[in-house]
Amino acid sequence: MALRRHVQPPSANYSPRPSLGSEKFFAIDSVLKQLKACSRRLQAALASHRTELQVLERLYYKGKNQHRTALFWQRVAEMRKFGERVDEMHMDDVVESLRLSFWGEPSGRTTKTMKGPWTHYPDAKPLLFVLERCSACCMLIDRARERLLGIYESFTLMMQTGAFLQMMVILAAIASRMRLLMVEVRAALEVSWSACYRALQTIFPSEAQTVKVLPRNVDTDAASSDVASSVPQSRALSSVPTPIETHEEDLGDTMSRPVQRATLTQEQSRVATVSVSEPPLLPRDDDVMDAGAFSLATELRTEPIG
Repeated sequence: MALRRHVQPPSANYSPRPSLGSEKFFAIDSVLKQLKACSRRLQAALASHRTELQVLERLYYKGKNQHRTALFWQRVAEMRKFGERVDEMHMDDVVESLRLSFWGEPSGRTTKTMKGPWTHYPDAKPLLFVLERCSACCMLIDRARERLLGIYESFTLMMQTGAFLQMMVILAAIASRMRLLMVEVRAALEVSWSACYRALQTIFPSEAQTVKVLPRNVDTDAASSDVASSVPQSRALSSVPTPIETHEEDLGDTMSRPVQRATLTQEQSRVATVSVSEPPLLPRDDDVMDAGAFSLATELRTEPIG
């Protein structure tokens, strides 16, 4: 018999709210708001994930006898295995049970008390349990996303052969959809882990020092490396003036023309240093040729020799 992946939470001891201290009430209120939002996100994402898993389960048993020896069917079985493992952890119930623990024993919770503020707080065991389950589920999701990407690529390559084309399209769509849903589940688990750690740090500071760090997201590290590699290029582009700084002549803005300024300066200096003794630029009046003394007929007329 396979081991159950949904581990039961440990039994908790509850303490009344006034024993915690009024200065810590605001931190617990913000933690409970985050846990409620994360619980709803997990419920919606895992519900869609279970729907995809049901479709995959139907296809698996429908084609198991025909394709059990095929190579692509091993990838279908692997995709089904990872999907079941994530679903069996029931992380939506884990996060919701931690949130409800701030209202005391399950037998004492009523609809009326749940509408009011929290009345109790648990000991460190449930908080440490949720932190461990969130970390384990994040590691499982990272491995599943890596394999689902390879499975999707293998299905798209097999589409080019045309064999079982309709089934390949459906399986590739399920693999892509499951991977996207796991991205949403992991994002909600990261927020849940952070909120649970803040609650542990507020109530039991000594226990918070023993908690291991949550595994980092692979996609986040890749995105940060891409941003770091693009920094030199962005610095080079920063020297280009913005459209606001660009001068447009048709608007009457002034533009600096250093070459023209240098030419004008040379001409002014030459005029300033000219002396009276220099010959005039224009010819004298007696040197000017009479306009009537020259004509084309005079030029072409030939005089007799001798």
